Amino acid sequence: ASVRNAENTWENEDWLRSVSYRDYYAYDVTNVDEVNEFPDGWSKTPNFELVGPFTFKVIVDRTFLGHNSTSGSYEYTESATYESCFLVDCEGNGPGEDPTTQVSNLNIPYATLRVASIPQAFEIIRDAMEERFVVKMLELEGFDEDPEVRSWFTSNESFDDFLFGGDGTNSPTGILAEGEDPIYYGVKNFAKSANSNQEQAMETYGITNSTGIDFLTNLVNSWLNDISTYEVSGEHLVDDDGFPYPENTTANITASDYANISFGGVDPLDGSLPFFGLNKGGLNPKLTETIAMSNTKGGELLDQMMTAEGAIGLMYMYSTGVTPPLTGNGYGAGGLELSKYTGYSGGYGINVFEALALEHLTMDVLYNSYIPEYLASYGSSRWTTLSVNEWLFGWHDSAAAYVLSGDENNYSSGWFSLDANSTYYLTPELAQLGVTAPENPPSHIVRYTGEQDLTTLGQLVTQNNVTELDWHSEEMYEGTYGLVDWEPNGLRRSSGGWVSGTNINCEEDYYLKYDLAGYIVADIPCVGMKDVKGINSVHYSIQTNATERLIQAKLLNSKTILDALPGSIPVYFGSDADFYAEPVSGYIIKGDVTSTFYLDLDALNNPTKDAPTSMDELQPVFSIEIHPELDDEQAKQILSQIYTNKNIISWWTNFDTPFDFILPALILISATCFVFASKKFAEEEINIFEDEVAALFDESE
Repeated sequence: ASVRNAENTWENEDWLRSVSYRDYYAYDVTNVDEVNEFPDGWSKTPNFELVGPFTFKVIVDRTFLGHNSTSGSYEYTESATYESCFLVDCEGNGPGEDPTTQVSNLNIPYATLRVASIPQAFEIIRDAMEERFVVKMLELEGFDEDPEVRSWFTSNESFDDFLFGGDGTNSPTGILAEGEDPIYYGVKNFAKSANSNQEQAMETYGITNSTGIDFLTNLVNSWLNDISTYEVSGEHLVDDDGFPYPENTTANITASDYANISFGGVDPLDGSLPFFGLNKGGLNPKLTETIAMSNTKGGELLDQMMTAEGAIGLMYMYSTGVTPPLTGNGYGAGGLELSKYTGYSGGYGINVFEALALEHLTMDVLYNSYIPEYLASYGSSRWTTLSVNEWLFGWHDSAAAYVLSGDENNYSSGWFSLDANSTYYLTPELAQLGVTAPENPPSHIVRYTGEQDLTTLGQLVTQNNVTELDWHSEEMYEGTYGLVDWEPNGLRRSSGGWVSGTNINCEEDYYLKYDLAGYIVADIPCVGMKDVKGINSVHYSIQTNATERLIQAKLLNSKTILDALPGSIPVYFGSDADFYAEPVSGYIIKGDVTSTFYLDLDALNNPTKDAPTSMDELQPVFSIEIHPELDDEQAKQILSQIYTNKNIISWWTNFDTPFDFILPALILISATCFVFASKKFAEEEINIFEDEVAALFDESE
């Protein structure tokens, strides 16, 4: 009945487009500049101030796809569009606050990017070390003093810029120029320019000779691409067994070799301590001796840390002190958790001393120092300020776009939202730039009709072709080694508006299975009966425990160990839900749901912190309230169609079906018959009386 119309077709307008209302509340961080200040501000406590409600009209559009009478199911797609009641008429709901209000809160993409940038940071380390080697080799070439090379340029100034342009800045362009930070080298910019567009490179660098650009491009490429080698003394090298090279021996190394050796030991050219190596320029307070790895071992470790599995695996062991669960065939749910140092030895091939150095470089130098500064250069910070519209329905994060696509201005990537509007929200500034908002694909849903089994009426068969929450799926379970639970059939048979399609009560229908916004599918217990607009309804109620529902895996949803990494996004979800169902049909006629997102502030700075056990450890950051309820007219209709129809005496008095006219018709016919029968009976009685009187007169005569 909710899907079909009176003509028994699948085009019920009330179902194809339905309207409800939703209130949002946010907790604004009022000292956002203070707590964003790195590093001192990170240890300060954010001040939260509740703002709202922000009321929205939610328009759900559905497209009917098909009906299967054999399985007793129907399928459709649906998507939602949100309109602010501050701007449009919401028929007595709202209006709420202005959704362009700016609110500051935890920047969820930032937490993700900070972790996801670790492998990229190690890639930058490799590139920087290789480029450093190339610069040193080009300095040895001596062509900076070659008059012939100088003659290839438009002027001496152009030649000098070709050599040292941008030296000492973080945007060097000269092939011998080094940046202010030891990760920027101009030789990379020249190679990129010359390899992509040689004519443009000649114009940029003032090169007039085609032979010259060919020579310089080939020279740089040979060093960068490991074609050219350089002979170094074995004085600073160790072999694959960890033993020093014999005295007076040498080795020919490439740029990659230089990076491998420098990362795991000392600079093979002069024995100095590389700034971004394991020895970390001598600034690592945990080291009491110099680490010296072989070319092979250092290279393998560096390459491993350039992968998500290697880098995030180390971060997991650092945070928890143990390995992910180990089974006989590798990692797996329910497996043995070993000491992190055992994990370092088995998984990374390094000893405890080397593990301490790798931890320091990864966590202290990169994760807690370099990466926050790196992300800040792209305008990304730990706490961010957005309009409510952006928070709820979509904002573009330039740092995320860069990490994901290599282009901070790529507007097809790097979008986030807390709710799923049909399209991501565009700020007026982005709209003015001509940016097109990406669309959120509609949900594909299959539900039971109840025609095969009335107790399944409206219950979910599949959503987007699965029967489980996407972030508690088998794929997530396997990707996180079982650290995120698999909830098979977690969504299956969750309610679609009914408890059951027939008479319900607390004894036989004790639980209502309900999907609370995709964050938890709860079995909500029956708690008794309650009146709703004159209807004595079955009452289901629950208050979920937010400390038991970490939603980091939903917010990240990478299906990797990252989703289980402690402290990445310590956000929790709790919900207070009450539903009231009409007992004859089992139809839910009223709901009150308040869903709240909480943040474990202490876990942001201390990923080793234990999971919260008390609500006192959690700070609310966002909440959503919905209060759907049948209106007075619908209540009157239900009372008429169900309860009046059940009354043994007055079931026909509402005239809501053709059958209701049968009884009054029968009464009318009966009354008519009675009148005519009475008249005929009276006439017959009169005739008999007259005959009897006449007989008496005859006898007297």
